[in-house]
Amino acid sequence: MSRSKHFSLMTIDLASTIIIRDEGGNAYLEGSDGAITAAGFGGVLALAIAAAPTGITVADPSLPDCPLVFMNPAFTSITGYQPEDVLGRNCRFLQGRGTEKASIRALRNAVAAARPLTLEIINHRKDGRRFLNELRMAPVLDDHGVLIAYIGIQHDITDRKRAEQEIARARRAAERAKQDRSDFLAFMSHEVRIPLHGVMGTLSLLVDTGLDANQSAYAQTAQRCGAALLHTVNELRDLSLIEARKLDIHRDPFALADIIKDVLGLLAAAAEEKGIELSASLDHLLPAQLVGDPGRIRQVLINLTDNAIKFTHRGNVELRIAALPDGHVGFAVTDTGVGISQKLRANLLTRFSQGDQGRQSKGEKTGAGLGLAICKRLVALMGGQIAVDSTPGRGSTFFFDLPLAQVPLGGSPPLAPQPMLVQPLGAHGRILLAEDGEASRLVAAAILRKAGYTVDVARDGAEAAAAAQCSDYDLILMDVRMPLMDGYAATRAIRAVSGSRGRVPIIAMTACAMPGDPERCTEAGMDGHLAKPLSRMDLLAAVHRVLNARPTRPRVAIPDAEPGSMAPLLDRETLEELRAAVGPGRLPRLISVFTAETKERVRRMHALKDPTRIEDEAHSLKAAAATFGATALRDAAQALEGACRSGEPSNWRRILDGLPGLADRSIAAFPLARFAARPRNAPDHRSR
Repeated sequence: MSRSKHFSLMTIDLASTIIIRDEGGNAYLEGSDGAITAAGFGGVLALAIAAAPTGITVADPSLPDCPLVFMNPAFTSITGYQPEDVLGRNCRFLQGRGTEKASIRALRNAVAAARPLTLEIINHRKDGRRFLNELRMAPVLDDHGVLIAYIGIQHDITDRKRAEQEIARARRAAERAKQDRSDFLAFMSHEVRIPLHGVMGTLSLLVDTGLDANQSAYAQTAQRCGAALLHTVNELRDLSLIEARKLDIHRDPFALADIIKDVLGLLAAAAEEKGIELSASLDHLLPAQLVGDPGRIRQVLINLTDNAIKFTHRGNVELRIAALPDGHVGFAVTDTGVGISQKLRANLLTRFSQGDQGRQSKGEKTGAGLGLAICKRLVALMGGQIAVDSTPGRGSTFFFDLPLAQVPLGGSPPLAPQPMLVQPLGAHGRILLAEDGEASRLVAAAILRKAGYTVDVARDGAEAAAAAQCSDYDLILMDVRMPLMDGYAATRAIRAVSGSRGRVPIIAMTACAMPGDPERCTEAGMDGHLAKPLSRMDLLAAVHRVLNARPTRPRVAIPDAEPGSMAPLLDRETLEELRAAVGPGRLPRLISVFTAETKERVRRMHALKDPTRIEDEAHSLKAAAATFGATALRDAAQALEGACRSGEPSNWRRILDGLPGLADRSIAAFPLARFAARPRNAPDHRSR
C-alpha cells in the first residue's frame, strides 16, 4: 500500500515506527519489514495513546491551514477543549494574550521549514486560564521525503515551573540572607571594635597608674573581659568571612615546633593556674619545615587547647602531632576533663553549640559557641577533617588531619617571628592623629603623648588633609571611616601634595578588619594597616618601626630646655584648678581673654626689633601661659626670654619664628575656646 492523505487521520512517530489508521479503521505497522496489517496491535496502541498523560495531536499539512485531525483525551484534560472544539482547526486557537511573539515566530518558522522543534510557550485553556506548555513538534515524512503530518506532544509544566521559580526565589532569598548576615557580622565587628579600642586603651593606661591592690584587680579583670569580648568579635568576623567565602588560606613555609611553642606559651599560665599539666609531643618523622597556613593552624590548636583547659579540673592536657601514612599530618588535643556525652557530640561542631550545659554549672565560661564550629570550617578549608572522641568523666580527644607538604630542598625557610619592640619614653616625633571617634582619639593621643610624641588631632579626613598640607609630620595615623572625607580620599589628597609633605608615612588605624582592607589601604597610598582595638604595646611598636625607618626631620632646639623633653600643649590639671578657683561658668570667658591677648602679644613681638622689649613680652606670655596650663607655650616663652637676655640674635629669632604656630596649637587645645579661637569652617588641628 502507498501512503497518501487518505492515511492522515492518525499519524504518530514513536521510536522511528509509524502507525497509520486508514479511513476504514484498519491499522498498519510500518517498520523495517514493510507494511504489516496489525489491527490487534493497533488497538493496543490506540489504548496506550488514549491513556498517555501527555497531550498528543496530529495536524495534516495537506489540508488548508494545516488543521488538527487527531487529539487524545489528555489534550482535553490539559486544555479543556473537546474534540468537536478542536478537530479541523489550526492549533493557534491555544494562543492569546501573554503568548510570546518570539515563541509564535519560532513555531511558524519550524512548520514552514518542516523541522522538529521543542519550546516552552504560554497557551490558554478553554476557560481562558494560562498554562505553560512544553511543546515538542515533529514532522512525519514518507519514504519519498514527502511531508504527511505534524505530531505535537504537549506537557503542562505550569506547576513544575512554579515550583522551580519558588525554589529559585528561596535560593536567592537564602543567598541574600546569608550575605546580609555576613554584612551584618562584618558591620558589627567594625562597630564593636571602635568602642572596644577605647575601652582596652583606657584600661591599659589605667593599669599603669598608681592603683591599690583592689583597684588593680578590678582593672585587670576588666582587661580580661575586654580580651574575651575581642576574641568573640574576631570569631564573628571569621565566621562571616567563611560564610562569604572571603577567607583566604595561605601556603607559606613554617616550622611546626614554632607553632607548638606559641600555643604552649600562650596557654601555660591558664593551665598552671588550674594545676593542670600542659605538654606537647612531636613525631620525629615529621619534616622540620612544612607548607601551609601557620596562622590558621595556630588558631585551631589554640582554640582546641583552650577548650581542653577550661573543661579539665585535674590531670593534664596534651598536644600530639604525628606523621600519618597517607602523607597528612595528624593533630590531637587530649584532656582528662569532664568529657562529652554521645548525644551532645553530634552537634558540638556546629555554630552556637557549647556542649554540655552542665559545664556552666561548674563555673566554666563557655563563650559564644563559635570556636569549635570555626575550627571545623578552617580545617575543611585547609583540606582536612576534624572529629572528637570522648567518654563522660574520663576526658576528650579532638583530632584533625591536614595535607601539609614538605618544604622542598632549597626552599625558603620559615619566617622567624619578629620580636615586639617596646617604645622607650622620651621618644621624638610629630604625629597627626586623624580620628572622628572621641574615645579612640583621646586614648591614642594619651598613649602617644605619654611616650613622648607630639600629637595633633583631626576629626575628619578634610581636616587631616588640610593639616598635612600646612605642617610637617613624621607620621599620620589615619582612621578609614570618617565624615566629610574618608581616610582613603584624605590619603590620596595628601599624596597629591608635592615635596616631603606628600610623602609622609600614613598608617591606617581602623576597626575594619575584613579581607581586602589592607590592600585597599595600600592602593590609596597608605604605608600600613593597624586593626583596632590596639594594645598600647602594638600601637607604640608600630609607630616606633615607622619613625625608626624614616630620616628624622631637623628639630628646632629651645635654649634652657632639658634635652630630650617635650612638654604637652595643655596641662589639664592646671586648667581644672583654675576652673575651681574662679568658680562655675567663668572659665570660658577667661580663656577667650587669654586667647585674644596671646594672639595680640605674639603679633606684637614679631613687629618689635628690640630684644629687650621682646624679652618683656615673653616674660608676660610665660606667666599667662603658666596660669592657663599652656605648658609648651610657657616653656617656649621662657626659652625666648632667656635667648633675648643672652643677646644672641640667631637664637631668639629662631624661637620667635616658631612661636605663632605653637600659640595657635595651644589655643586650639582648649576645649572651651576652640570655636572662638579659629574662624568658622577652618580646619581644626587640635592637640589634646
